[in-house]
Amino acid sequence: MIARLRRRMTLLVTLFILLVTAGIIAAISIANYSGIERQAYATLEALSQRRGERPLRALPDGGMTPPALPDEDDEKDGEEAETVGRMAGRGLRSGGVFSGRRRPAAGQPEDLGDAMASLSSSYTVQLDGEGKVTSWSSDREELYSNEQVQALADQILGSGKSRGRIGSQFFTLTEKKDGQTAVVLDARLEMQGVRRVTVIACIVGALAWLILSGAAFFLIRRMVRPVEEAFRRQRQFVWDASHELKTPLAVISANAQVLEDEIGENENLGYIRSEVKRSNELVQNLLSLARLENGSIRAERREFDLSRTLLEAALPFESTVYEAGKRFETEVPEGIRAVADEAMIRQLALILLDNALKYSEEGGLLRLTLKAKGKGAEFAVSNTGPGIGAADLPHLFERFWRADESHDRRVDGSGLGLAIAKELAEANGAKIRAESRRGLTVFTVTLG
Repeated sequence: MIARLRRRMTLLVTLFILLVTAGIIAAISIANYSGIERQAYATLEALSQRRGERPLRALPDGGMTPPALPDEDDEKDGEEAETVGRMAGRGLRSGGVFSGRRRPAAGQPEDLGDAMASLSSSYTVQLDGEGKVTSWSSDREELYSNEQVQALADQILGSGKSRGRIGSQFFTLTEKKDGQTAVVLDARLEMQGVRRVTVIACIVGALAWLILSGAAFFLIRRMVRPVEEAFRRQRQFVWDASHELKTPLAVISANAQVLEDEIGENENLGYIRSEVKRSNELVQNLLSLARLENGSIRAERREFDLSRTLLEAALPFESTVYEAGKRFETEVPEGIRAVADEAMIRQLALILLDNALKYSEEGGLLRLTLKAKGKGAEFAVSNTGPGIGAADLPHLFERFWRADESHDRRVDGSGLGLAIAKELAEANGAKIRAESRRGLTVFTVTLG
């Protein structure tokens, strides 16, 4: 039990650390990508105002080469493009990120200068009514070819959006009288930087998770050790006390039998014998539970005929159920086999049948069913009766626990039967669960 508790605590703590680490890495990545996106769209807006409104010159032959900027009216814009190109070039050579704050070129707005200080390159593309590139210009013309620009223009038009991102390139698309104008910002260096940061964060996060998980493992072991020791002592006390109680109970029972032989049947002696019998059952259950918990009894898992074992366990109950004025039905097909400790499974079935008999209503119905399930099998014991409250269901397999309705002595029992049943199931790798709705209670055991 303590070992299971320690494993669960370790699993929960390591899972929590993993989720927190993953959340931090995801937050860093999202923040970086969002920062680049906001910066890119702000730059695109500024570029659209400064460049997008300037008509691009179409060459006489209709080619797709970058236009020259010879006009005097465009001289100022040419200087700005050259300045921005030099800034982007320096940014490219230094990894795409400028150090410090740079002054924008003359006539360049402050927001555009700040934004361009950490982005790679940009270009403006003029499209005709059919989506063909008529001309384009860039602050880094040597990085692109006509074919690349046309391919990107086709992707932009195919997206059906006026603003978005294709790979590492952000774009805005505006309608003009003679076609469309696309302003594109290439942020590949920044995106690569974010990916590098994400990879580094993942590596650091994985190392941190391993270190923290290891620390949590040792700390939990240290924290649980006093509880484990207290539980071990309690279990040893139960074991010793149960053994010590067997002898005086045997003496009381023997003396009661002698007195009954001498004076005949006596009501008081009957009470003594009844309570001795009940105490013996309690001691035996305590010993069984102690053996299961400390591993003195180990399951010897072998393949056996589960159908035959359940029918053998149910056979003695038929007469008992009949004498109690109740009904008993079995639905156990032949030939269903399982891999488990046969003796333990028989004892488990007997506990569930006895429990169903005790808590079924007068004239009620008990049922034992079995069916194959995947590579294993599943059997269930059910009984009609008042049922078990939803608040009581989680406590059914706790030792010495009994529902409020059963506290009166009309129902014999020590409150250990279902606790033993759970230990027997877990010793065989089986799962046991209880369900109760008005008028029906079902205990199900799944093997395999």
